[in-house]
Amino acid sequence: MEQQQVLQAFDDYEVYMESLQKTLSESDDAHKPIADGKWSIAQMVMHLAEWDRFIRSERLPHMEEGAHLDPLPEVDEFNRRAIDKADTMDFSSIVTQAIEERRLLRERLASATPSQWNAVFYVGDKNMTMGRYFGDLAEHDAHHFKQIDTFLT
Repeated sequence: MEQQQVLQAFDDYEVYMESLQKTLSESDDAHKPIADGKWSIAQMVMHLAEWDRFIRSERLPHMEEGAHLDPLPEVDEFNRRAIDKADTMDFSSIVTQAIEERRLLRERLASATPSQWNAVFYVGDKNMTMGRYFGDLAEHDAHHFKQIDTFLT
């Protein structure tokens, strides 16, 4: 994905989060599971925020030509901590944190040069570029947004 496309997707993310905050500010629906055995909207949003924080602090500084990044941390444990955190916070605070984490990530990506954006690095044995990595992140966002939209309609 091109840099401008990712930045636009990140801008759209912020708009989406703000709309959720308005829609659910006075509702308990944010903390209800979207289906049996599924996360709540609040948990999904915190999950996104925590991954953004991790990517910004632990991944992005190492996305350089030829770099070998460690495989992801224990994903289930990471996600469990994120959803546990969501259960202790009000929805407005969760959304505010998600917007801020994405804004910080966006700022860093906006300053990437074309050579940084297209540098090939490795996560485990998979080769990546920033464009591919953050394109995958935008797809991950869309997956959760679809789940949320389905629940809210």
